[in-house]
Amino acid sequence: MPSYEDMRDLACPADHMFDVVMDIEAYPAFLPWVAEARVLTRSEHELTAELVADFKGLKQPFRTVDRFVPGKLVEIRLLEGPFRFLESIWSFEARGEKSCRAHFSIEFEFKNMMLGMVASPIFGHACMTMAHVFEKRAMELYKKEGT
Repeated sequence: MPSYEDMRDLACPADHMFDVVMDIEAYPAFLPWVAEARVLTRSEHELTAELVADFKGLKQPFRTVDRFVPGKLVEIRLLEGPFRFLESIWSFEARGEKSCRAHFSIEFEFKNMMLGMVASPIFGHACMTMAHVFEKRAMELYKKEGT
């Protein structure tokens, strides 16, 4: 089963990075493999979301349940979609007032072998660049806020 893990120190607060990860509806603006994203339900520590992944023109919707501790943790698990298994975790540790350590991990497996052959390299590359893309987004937004 493909998996990837990344840890990096960032020049933005943990709360800010958490907010970027939780801004699911903005994903199509900065994640090239996400064609659509919307939050379906939201409660104090959990939400369900539907995303449409675009694997070079092959669009695949999937739903997740995301459990979270504000500013600290986001656990993402598959509800339904083209994956047999999908689990991702973001954790954030404050490293001062204006910095944090972000840890990202993901594991996935497609249900269909043919889809897996087409989509696994694309999604695998997306996973390897995920922490970097979120870091870039966070830094762009953080600088705009003037902090």
